[in-house]
Amino acid sequence: MGQQPIRPLPVILAPLADELLSSWINRHAAFIGVSGKRLLRHYRIDVPTVRDLDLELSGCDESKLAEALRCSPHVLRKMTQSRGGRVRSGLVAIRQPTQICRPCAVRHSANSVTRNARLRSWMEGWRVTCPICHTELEDFRLYTRLFRADPADALLMQIKDIAREGEQKIDRSSRRRGGASAYATLMRGLLLPQATRIRPRDIAAVIPRLLDLVVPGADDFFGRIAPENWPCTSRMLPLSVRIPVLAGVATVSGHPENWIGKLMSAAAPPHRANLRNCLEALAHSDDAQPPDSTSPDSGYCGSIRNPARGNSDNKWQQPRERALFR
Repeated sequence: MGQQPIRPLPVILAPLADELLSSWINRHAAFIGVSGKRLLRHYRIDVPTVRDLDLELSGCDESKLAEALRCSPHVLRKMTQSRGGRVRSGLVAIRQPTQICRPCAVRHSANSVTRNARLRSWMEGWRVTCPICHTELEDFRLYTRLFRADPADALLMQIKDIAREGEQKIDRSSRRRGGASAYATLMRGLLLPQATRIRPRDIAAVIPRLLDLVVPGADDFFGRIAPENWPCTSRMLPLSVRIPVLAGVATVSGHPENWIGKLMSAAAPPHRANLRNCLEALAHSDDAQPPDSTSPDSGYCGSIRNPARGNSDNKWQQPRERALFR
């Protein structure tokens, strides 16, 4: 005897803009007074956590959920963070949000139906602004809050718009299967130390990095945000660190072929092959601009002046307030 058909949910809540599939499921579960896991078991969907559906949604589970939630499978797929059954890139948080939009969180918390909603952008490591209300995001994790920078910092003020271009480039690429992987490599690659300028046993935050070649003043900026604990290898970068990195991404990815020689000569030998492959992949992507033969290091940040070098005596006298980048 076959299994009895399972009836769809009696009430369907409207999905929120930018909402995760797991959030939508959990809101339905809360509405009828059960846990998200119990609701999934009722529909014969067996996953370790509801969040796993955002990261890997099988065709079978997609069909079951589409019937239960009375919607198109395409709607469900757009609410996930996977393509072809896999997470889109290494720039997606697995369990907890890495940042949050305060106005959106407050607005949803004020409504019993949308309370505890979670948005996709809160889990994406290339974001600096909310795609819904365009407010600057805030660090969510306690650890990343330690690296808040002064929002009036001269470098941040200069590169704010360029960083958003980097954010938009990665966001467009993330919609294509495997499209954001080269950008994830570039973000981490720009934080590598410059091979010819390594200072033995120096503080990690002030070791000259490749990013300083692209965004002049980045090294001095990093030295102003908790240099003793600077997270150079963090998988999901704090927002204050992410902003100059995204500015570097926007600059290099605009003309990647013009940056190969400069970055290769400064990178340590073990990292050169991986970085070169990344730059060549970006050079053949849809986001690359036509080469500019008039400038060997063409890009937006070429004219950025290091604000801390105007007066070397004031290098370590920059503001150190830990206000959120708003």
